[in-house]
Amino acid sequence: MEIGDWAATAELNQTVRNARKLGLEQNLFELEAYGFTVVPPERVGAGDLPKRMFDATLRLCEEVDEAGGKMSGPDNAAWDYSHFLHYLIGRDPAFIEAVMHPVTLTLARYLLGASCRLFTTSTFVKKGTVSSTPMHVDSAGNPPPLYPFSVVCNISWILTDYTEANGTFAIVPGSHRYCRHPTQSELPKIMGGTGDNICIPIEAKAGSLIVFTGNTWHGTYPKTDPVLRAHVVTGFCRNYLLPAEDYREFPEDVVARHGPEFARLLGRTAWQGYTLEGPKSENLAALTRASQIPSA
Repeated sequence: MEIGDWAATAELNQTVRNARKLGLEQNLFELEAYGFTVVPPERVGAGDLPKRMFDATLRLCEEVDEAGGKMSGPDNAAWDYSHFLHYLIGRDPAFIEAVMHPVTLTLARYLLGASCRLFTTSTFVKKGTVSSTPMHVDSAGNPPPLYPFSVVCNISWILTDYTEANGTFAIVPGSHRYCRHPTQSELPKIMGGTGDNICIPIEAKAGSLIVFTGNTWHGTYPKTDPVLRAHVVTGFCRNYLLPAEDYREFPEDVVARHGPEFARLLGRTAWQGYTLEGPKSENLAALTRASQIPSA
């Protein structure tokens, strides 16, 4: 059907038009039905961007190693990464391109509303044989029960071929509908637990996007081959959440270079943070995105 300018779905109309133009309608269905989807490289249409992101990731890892440090995930032996690097948009312009890519923004706006904000830009690198990452949800800060809709989303740029042997994502299809965190007893055997292996491996070629909601149960398979594995997460959240990364001190010349929508994603028009003066009317107005979403 033709998508009209319907008042009841004012902010959704252009997002769905963009999804149709970009060939993402099947992906939207899969996100609704199963809580995850894979966008293949030919549909992402990012050219050499994944290669530039991969090169930048390797460079950043080398810089950390040369400085004598190892930047890893949470202080938990279960999170076994060679490198877990953050705040990527401040480290190489390729990562800003990934955030602003039309496929990225269309999927984020669909899942979280057109007023969504940037939540994190992180890269996960595993070298050699590595244990699995335990099953969890990315809405980790939310106490149960989880909202029946996503408040964050994970849009992962796959920089190397992801296979089960290479420690790809383990996802539980449909788990976004459970609206709760997985329990310890549900940890699958592949992750060292005793639960049934209800998760499936998500295999994807380099240049793909693996996308899932903040409620979707996921972890990783054990990495049993020696080939380096890397992906970059461009994560987004609803506008009322506090992002994981602090963009308040991000260089203003870089913000200006990438335009008003990038500035908004970094919270430059956020209505929160007022004191006696109350929220600024223009910042409240900025939450209404119906007429401000460009065509893909």
